[in-house]
Amino acid sequence: MSSTRPPQQAVRAALERLGIERLVLSIHQASFPPSADDIGRGTPYSEKGWALIEWLAGLGFTGVALGPAGITSRANPSPYDATALSRNPLHIALRPLCEQGLLDDRLLAAAVTKRPSGGREAYDYAWVTQRRLLAAAAARSRDDAAMAARLAQLHQTTPWLEAEAEYEARADAVGHDDWRHWPSAPPPHSDAAWSFLVSQRLVREQHAAFRSQAHRLGLHVYGDLAIGTSHREQFLFRDLFLTGYAMGAPPSRTNPAGQPWGYPVLDPAKLAPGGGAWRYAAMRLDAILQDHDGLRIDHPHGWVCPWVYRTDDPDPLHAVQHGARLYESPDLPDHPALAAYARVRGDQIDRSQPRHADHWVRDLEPAQIDQYARTFDLIIQRLQTSQGDPRDLMVEVLSTCPRPLGDALARHALGRFRVLQKADVKDPRDPYRSDTARPQDWIMLGNHDTPPLRAVLDHWHGTDEWARRSAYLAARLAVSAEERRLLEPRLADDPAAFLTAIFADLFCGPARNVLIFWPDLFGLREVYNRPGVVDQDNWSLRVPAAFERAYQDARDRSEAPNLALALAWALRAKRLDQDAEGQRLSTSLRRC
Repeated sequence: MSSTRPPQQAVRAALERLGIERLVLSIHQASFPPSADDIGRGTPYSEKGWALIEWLAGLGFTGVALGPAGITSRANPSPYDATALSRNPLHIALRPLCEQGLLDDRLLAAAVTKRPSGGREAYDYAWVTQRRLLAAAAARSRDDAAMAARLAQLHQTTPWLEAEAEYEARADAVGHDDWRHWPSAPPPHSDAAWSFLVSQRLVREQHAAFRSQAHRLGLHVYGDLAIGTSHREQFLFRDLFLTGYAMGAPPSRTNPAGQPWGYPVLDPAKLAPGGGAWRYAAMRLDAILQDHDGLRIDHPHGWVCPWVYRTDDPDPLHAVQHGARLYESPDLPDHPALAAYARVRGDQIDRSQPRHADHWVRDLEPAQIDQYARTFDLIIQRLQTSQGDPRDLMVEVLSTCPRPLGDALARHALGRFRVLQKADVKDPRDPYRSDTARPQDWIMLGNHDTPPLRAVLDHWHGTDEWARRSAYLAARLAVSAEERRLLEPRLADDPAAFLTAIFADLFCGPARNVLIFWPDLFGLREVYNRPGVVDQDNWSLRVPAAFERAYQDARDRSEAPNLALALAWALRAKRLDQDAEGQRLSTSLRRC
C-alpha cells in the first residue's frame, strides 16, 4: 500500500481508526458562498453551494449541518425566529429558475447588478428582490399543468400549507407581515398565495437535489429544530400557547444575566399525547425530518423543563432573572400559577440551590421521568419513522443540564455538546473538557453563539490562559513525560503548533462526533452572531466565493487548521500510529 493517500481517504481512515463516527461542518444556509446569480444572500442550492460540499467531502467531512430552514420576517434575519413548517424562499437558487424557463435572464442580471457591495449578506435587498423575482416566476407557471400537479403532490405532505398561503396573501394585501397591526379582515391576494405555494415547491425540489448530491459524496445533511416559535406560527397556532408566561434562558455560566427570548410556551394541558400542541410538535418534527438525515435540537431544555417568566413584568430582563421552571415549581410564592403544572413534589426540591440550578430537583421517580421524556420519545419515534439514526441527533446541552433533562437524554443514550473553548482546564471535572465527554457526545471548538476560535486565540495569546492551555494540551497529546516536557514550551511559543494541538484535542477524547463551525475552519476573526444583542452584522457573515483558495491561504499562514495534521497528532496521542498501517496512515496525513 502506498504511504500517500488522497486527503479524503486518509482523513476518513484516520477518523475510523480514532473511533470518530462523524465529522460535520456547521453552516447556516445564508452563509454559503456567492455564485454568479447571487443577490446578497447565500444558499446551499447554488452552483457554489454544491461546489462547497464537494470540497468538504474531499477534505474528509462526513456531513453538513444546516441552520433552521424556515421563513424569516422582513424585520428579523435570525434563523432561530423563523417558521418551523414553511421553507424560506430566500434559499432558492435563481439561476436554475432561468434554466427551467421560469425566470427571465434579464430580470436576474439586473437584480445581480444592483446587489449591494461587500462580502456580507445584504438581507434587506435580498428579502425584497427575491420575492419580486419569485413572483415573476410564479406568474409564468400560473397556467402550467405540470406545476399544478407538483403542488398537488406537495399538499399531501404539508397539512399546514393552505393556512400559511392565506397568511402570505393577507400580509401582501396589507403590505407587511406583522399580524398584530393588521385590520380585522384584510382582503386576500391570490397572486401572493400562488407565489408562496410555488416557492415552497421549488425550495423543496432544490433541497432534495442538494441532499441527493450530498449522499453521493458520502455526506449526511442535518437540519435544525429551533426552540422558538416564529411570529407567523404564534398567529396560526395561537390557541396552543399558555397565557401569562414566555420562555427564555435562565442565568447560567453561558449567559449570567439570562435571556428574555419572549417565545410563547406550549400549553401543558394541550401537550399531552394527542393534544393540539402535541400534534403541532409532531408536525414540526416531520417537516424537518422528512428532508434531513439527522437533527440539531436547539436548547432542548425548552422541550423538557422550560424556563418561563411572567409577561406582566414591564422589565423582561428582571422577569427572566426571577423566572422558574415550568414543571418544577410546585409551591413558589411568586409563581403560584405554575403549581398546576408541577411534575415534582416539594420534598424533591433542594431549596439550598437556585431554582435554575441543575440540582434544584434532587431525584425523580420512574413515572415522573416518563412525563419529562415524552417529547424526546416523540423525537425518537419520528426520527425512526423517517429511517433516521438516534446517533444523528445533536442535542445542544451547554453549561446546564437539569436533572429532568439529563434523565430524559439518558433514556435514549443521547449525548450533549462539549465546547472546548469554554473549558476550564484547571477543573478536571469541567463538562466542556474533551476528556470528560462520553462517546455519544458532540464535541466542538465553538458554535454560532461563541466568538470565532481565531479571536479567542488572539485574546489568550501571551496570557496565563495560553500557558494553562499549553500545559493542558501537552498533557492530552504527549505519549510520555519526556515528550510532554518538550511539547509544552513548544505550544507556548508556537501559535501554529498550538492551533494544531487544539484541533487535535477534538479527536483525542471519548466523543465520537466532531462538529466544526465554519468560521473556525477558515480561521476567521469576524464574529458571526452576538447572542442576546441586536446587531446589524449578526447572521450576515459568509464563506468567501474563492473558498478553497481562502482556506489554503489561511492554512499556510497558520490561521486555519490543517485537519490532516491534527489527526496525525491525535493518532500519536492515542498510540494508534505504532503498527505498520498506523505509520503509513500517519505519513499520508502529514503529506496531505
